[in-house]
Amino acid sequence: MKWAIKIIFIFSLMILVDCQSNKQILLENKAETLKPNPNLDSKKSNLTKELRLTYHAVWVAKENFELIKSGSIFGTGNSYEIRLESDKQIQWMRLSSTDRENQSRFPYFYQDEIQNPDVSYFVWGNKKCSVLVFSLPDTKLYARWEGIHNGFLLVFETVIPGQNGSKELAKELHQMVLQSLDLY
Repeated sequence: MKWAIKIIFIFSLMILVDCQSNKQILLENKAETLKPNPNLDSKKSNLTKELRLTYHAVWVAKENFELIKSGSIFGTGNSYEIRLESDKQIQWMRLSSTDRENQSRFPYFYQDEIQNPDVSYFVWGNKKCSVLVFSLPDTKLYARWEGIHNGFLLVFETVIPGQNGSKELAKELHQMVLQSLDLY
């Protein structure tokens, strides 16, 4: 019986030593993963920021931007508010999408049923899109770019000081969307 107790004691000691060595290995691995990797920092600065609007539409920034807010629209679309780091007049944008069923009740950032906006139409691939420009109080302009791709309504909105005319703002917003929107 004594020999059985000795064997159990030796076996327990072996298990205890093995657990301690595994714990030490785990702690060493954890310390290695916490060390900053200088290669990652250089790669991170070269990454492209992308915002998925739909399965077939992605906003790929050609300029740096800061994501202010993101959310879902009706559970089928996405909404993002971004601040652009550019010297152009467009400094803030709201990017949104929704499916065909919810297009009639889309929650625009600004909607005025009384005012007639200045409307411009542009060619967008083999389709057309529109840019509506409304005058806001304090001499600001609100511009809304709208287009439909694969059944989804894509909306890009911005508010700027009204220094330039509405046609120039419409052209600038359309150019920005053409440069940054990738469609699949």
